[in-house]
Amino acid sequence: MGNKFFMGVAALAAAGSVFGADRLSATEKGSLLMFVNADGIIHVSNDYPADVAIHSYVEADCGGSYDMTFNLTANQITSFNTADLAAPLGSYGSVNMYMWAVNGANAQIRWNHLSGGIIGDGAYASAAVVADNVAHGAQAGEAGTINLDGSMYSSAYNGYTVNFVADMGEMSIELLDHDFADKNSFDENTKITAEIWNSNEVKFSGTSACVFCADISGLSEWSDSAVNFFRASSLGTELGKARLMAGAASQCDEWCYDEYGVLFVCNPSEDEAFLASVSTGSAAGTGSETATITYEPTSGPEEAGKVRKAFGLLRK
Repeated sequence: MGNKFFMGVAALAAAGSVFGADRLSATEKGSLLMFVNADGIIHVSNDYPADVAIHSYVEADCGGSYDMTFNLTANQITSFNTADLAAPLGSYGSVNMYMWAVNGANAQIRWNHLSGGIIGDGAYASAAVVADNVAHGAQAGEAGTINLDGSMYSSAYNGYTVNFVADMGEMSIELLDHDFADKNSFDENTKITAEIWNSNEVKFSGTSACVFCADISGLSEWSDSAVNFFRASSLGTELGKARLMAGAASQCDEWCYDEYGVLFVCNPSEDEAFLASVSTGSAAGTGSETATITYEPTSGPEEAGKVRKAFGLLRK
């Protein structure tokens, strides 16, 4: 996959002006780490002098995912081979891995002492808990719902400025809303529209693609519209700049049949926060958009004695 997305860094965004830790970062510590289209070794560390539990989800090929929890001791670093992570999903390619600090009930907490990266290919970003009223180690928001909105967690971008080499390398798009609680949920989908300029400052419009969950394509194959100005033959120069924006579009809607055989829109296209990166160039986030990650908090089973006592089966 050769240096794919190594220079591109994620970011999510919320409405309003946000700075520093209020945005996803590739260099700041956080409570939530994201590894997108990772191929190689994922590493993560805890720089706080106390243990912390980490809940994570691994996904591949859009739609397949599983969760796992692990612990990091004080100042520990650990790593994962993406080939091992992909194996349970029957995949041999790259994976996406999301992980966040949790308490004993598996609810997300403020622990802005996690950092990581990818040795190999992929994009990495961290999101910190930015709410001032949440203390270190305390639950951050409603259990099972992580709001990347610039208020509770760092926020995200809804657009990107991409500098690229025509026909060279690949572009990655990852939509950032995730419902890990519902295994049967539809993939998020949106329309990504690209306004493109060549080196002579000539602007081209009309290049776009429908993206469901994620997309990894060579620049020469990226667009599903009539003209792809990421191609040198259309762009006219070797280097170009693109402005990517997400939005709802009827042509990207997903249709299903009901029980009577009637077609209906079962998964409408929506405006989505997204992550973009390119392997031969650079990508910088623009604009603002919220994203939400949902999952199922869990708790340990009760002791047998407590259950029996509740039914009056134990002597007093």
